[in-house]
Amino acid sequence: MQTSDGFSSSHSTITKLRLIVRLVTSQMRLHPGRVAITTLGVIASTCALVWVVSGYDALVSQFDENANKYLGRYDAIVMSSGGPPGTPPATIGSPLIEALRRDVGVREVNPINGSRVTATRGGDADGTQPASSLGLLIGERPPVNGAPPIGPTLVATPASDPPYEVVDGKWLGSADQAGSAVVGENVAKELQLSVGDELLVTSFGNQVRLKLVGIIEQAPQTPSLGGGRRRGDRTAGGPVAGGPGNGRPGGGRPGIGERSGYGRRPPAINSKSAGTSASETSEIGLPSGFIQGVPTSAIYVRPGVADEINGYSGKPQVLQIALRDTVSSETFREVWEAKFAAHTPPLKLIDFAAVRRGMESSRTVSGQQSQAWAATGMASLAAIFIIFSTLSMGVSERAREFAMLRAVALTRFQVAGIIAVESVVLALLGWGGGLLAGWLMVLVGSRMLPALFSSGAVLGWGSIALSGLTVLAGATAAAILPAWRAMRIKPLEAMSARPVTPNTRWWVVLGAIGFVLSAATPITVFMLPMSDSWRTWCYSFVTYPMLLLGMVLLAPAVVVGCERLCGPFVTRLLRLDQRMMKTQLSSNLWRSVGATLALSVGLGLYASTQTWGYSMLVPFTPGAWLPDALVAFHPVGLEEQDVPLVSQVDGVRADQVIPLAIEQAKFDWGGDAPPSRMRFGDNGIVCGLDPQRAFGGDRPFLDVSFVRGTREAAIDAIENGVGCVVSEDFVMGTGLDLGDEVTFVPPADESQRVRYRIAGVVALPGWQWVTKFSGVRRHFVRTGTLLFANRQRVREDFALERPEFFWLNLEQDADLAKVEADFQAIAERHRGETFVATGVGEVNAYRPFARMTATETVKRAIQMRADDMIWGMSYLPLVTLVIMSLAIANTVIASVRSRTWEFGVMRSIGVTRSQLIRLVFAETSLIAISACMLSLGFGLIAGWCGVGMAQFGGWFAGPPSFLIPWGQLSIGFGITLLLCLIAGLWPAIKTGRAEPLGLLQAGRGSQ
Repeated sequence: MQTSDGFSSSHSTITKLRLIVRLVTSQMRLHPGRVAITTLGVIASTCALVWVVSGYDALVSQFDENANKYLGRYDAIVMSSGGPPGTPPATIGSPLIEALRRDVGVREVNPINGSRVTATRGGDADGTQPASSLGLLIGERPPVNGAPPIGPTLVATPASDPPYEVVDGKWLGSADQAGSAVVGENVAKELQLSVGDELLVTSFGNQVRLKLVGIIEQAPQTPSLGGGRRRGDRTAGGPVAGGPGNGRPGGGRPGIGERSGYGRRPPAINSKSAGTSASETSEIGLPSGFIQGVPTSAIYVRPGVADEINGYSGKPQVLQIALRDTVSSETFREVWEAKFAAHTPPLKLIDFAAVRRGMESSRTVSGQQSQAWAATGMASLAAIFIIFSTLSMGVSERAREFAMLRAVALTRFQVAGIIAVESVVLALLGWGGGLLAGWLMVLVGSRMLPALFSSGAVLGWGSIALSGLTVLAGATAAAILPAWRAMRIKPLEAMSARPVTPNTRWWVVLGAIGFVLSAATPITVFMLPMSDSWRTWCYSFVTYPMLLLGMVLLAPAVVVGCERLCGPFVTRLLRLDQRMMKTQLSSNLWRSVGATLALSVGLGLYASTQTWGYSMLVPFTPGAWLPDALVAFHPVGLEEQDVPLVSQVDGVRADQVIPLAIEQAKFDWGGDAPPSRMRFGDNGIVCGLDPQRAFGGDRPFLDVSFVRGTREAAIDAIENGVGCVVSEDFVMGTGLDLGDEVTFVPPADESQRVRYRIAGVVALPGWQWVTKFSGVRRHFVRTGTLLFANRQRVREDFALERPEFFWLNLEQDADLAKVEADFQAIAERHRGETFVATGVGEVNAYRPFARMTATETVKRAIQMRADDMIWGMSYLPLVTLVIMSLAIANTVIASVRSRTWEFGVMRSIGVTRSQLIRLVFAETSLIAISACMLSLGFGLIAGWCGVGMAQFGGWFAGPPSFLIPWGQLSIGFGITLLLCLIAGLWPAIKTGRAEPLGLLQAGRGSQ
């Protein structure tokens, strides 16, 4: 009996499900246009998701291959753990190298040494403008500490056989081929090099032309071999936590990487205290790389050639080890790990398993992951709003149908089931079409437009699963509200349509709540007193979500407000009677709000990105206080008798040249922890100058704005040798004020301390980028402030005997290239002299150089860089905006269908076809305006608060700036209006072409 009842219940459920499916399919056949538009929207969002995620799938699928490419013909590498970015790499002594070579299990040991250089094509010195912002500032100049490595690494190798497969040409020959070089295929592609071309390589001490004899294969990405400990890693001298089994594919050699806790900065060589003679000047830090291990963007030369280029004899930093076939990586590690740990500095063994782990945690993979998650969110929102608009409009139009079904047989939950099934069917259709379109895009696009698929493209299971889950989750969320509305329909409502009587109260209440929620975000960022960590947490997890919810609640009020305020203007512009559009949006408020929110997803993110990006650009853009140029004579400086030559260069205003004494030194906080807002700037740049010339007179050389203190008091304090002037962001980041002392550790003698008392605080917009590329960051990559003090005092405190830096102004018609060439001629008067470099020792300056950093060049470069980055972040929001415009097409179609009888009556009483078309366009325009207003509000608040939060992140502590980029925002608003007009084009034309009788008959049939 129970079995019979169970069978009967199951049969009944299947029958009801079939009925629901038949009702859904019949409704889809009745409105194929709506189904097509909804499916197309889901297809577009799925396709965009596949486009992004396929790049990540491609990287994941290539981990093994790229790890093999990274090691080449070697089985492992040995290297030190290194220190913070930019610190000199530790070297490996020859006793260990010889011991490894004597090991019977080792087939080959290849010690290599890497150094930062600038590389360009040998025939490109034609004065053409560089294509990139970094190229504009670096060009053929030597690398600097402040700038990231933008060129390949010079690698000195004695290997007789190529470490990687030769793609073209041949490997380096004997040592007598002094002018030869081999580059990786990444370098050859970037610099457009072919075998036989000439390569111009510039280091800190020389510039040499090399002939390219070969191109070799290298891994396309660099693994992350530093960072914290992972499972299987070890501390110095400890046991290995991992085990065998992580073998290299094809090699059968299991192994696991190691990492020690070494992270100290190497001690300074030949450090001198203040008061040293001219022959014993302070050291300078050579620019070093940010990459540990073997560079994947490299220029390979023989050690003798590298010594000539660098000006010193390099020592091995990495050992490439090839094992005999009878020896595994695990066996080798058991023998050598204790010896590596006992080495000074401690070393770690990197095998295939460690390289593969490093591939998984590289910056390229992290970037692809971030893009994938962003695309997932966008695709989910697109599915939600597009499917929601379709279902919501279906419920409104089919209210009488649902009421009749309720009166005949269906329960509330069965009516809700119709909505749920329709949502899932639309999602599955869109997902399947999106996968097919994505597969075709990946297949064709990766061949025709490889630039769009820089990491390759693979339609893997990750793309399929993530896109499916995203679309189905969006469809489920989209069905909740329409299903709830359908369940509330009563059977008696089948007798007559419900009159639409918009309530003027509920949207006012929701708007007030939304305003309060939105205001909580700026109040938290700028007003509430709390610690930086709590403020960051509160902003991320509480008030920013409140801002999003507040904007959703504000949407009805924005729609109604735009209808009442902008409606008359739009109708007058389109020459329509205002009564035609008086309540069109508010009478169908759910539909209008849904369309507005759909557009605001992409447009709001675009507006916030543009506002945040260009507001953050303000404090980093060089201000009017800066002179025209900063000239650095590196690395040996000038003699005192050469200083007048700087003023005599053609194009330089002779009376506006000021010599500087500059050093970069670490702060001493007296045993206290560094300020949390200065975590990335543990040092400052001390700039010694003549205070009267710099700040005095009616037209000071440095026309800075004093935020605290007075110009006169600052000049007196600096002239007395005890005072200094600091930047405003330094005071905000440290909490120091007028009268407080700033203590430095001189690089020439770390046992000494140098103190200056703050006598003035000034606004120095743009000092970060000027110091980044001008060479004033003599030791460290990052820095915390620019501080002005007495020049003579700075020279004595930091043992700066020779003049190196000059600020100057130029004539209006000065040729920058010619002026810099004349400065170069002055620098080369000291060709062949030596200098002392940190971690290296004495270095020969075969070709001293003059680096001129023009303020206008920096402005152009930072604008180029900012445009590239900000617009790069804006592409995905704009793609989302285009996809979301399909929801507007659904809205307009539904609006036209619901007003068919009304349009028929209008045509019958004399309204022209043109007026009907303009009426449809007026509705789409008002929706576009509503979306623009809502997105503008969100963009300004989110962008402003994002700028304010930057000062609590530890990398920028200056006063928040707020800039509304109206030009960039107008582009997004214009695209939105255009998309809305395009979405309404077909419904408008179709309505305008219809005859009055046809409109009346269609309208009566739909009621």
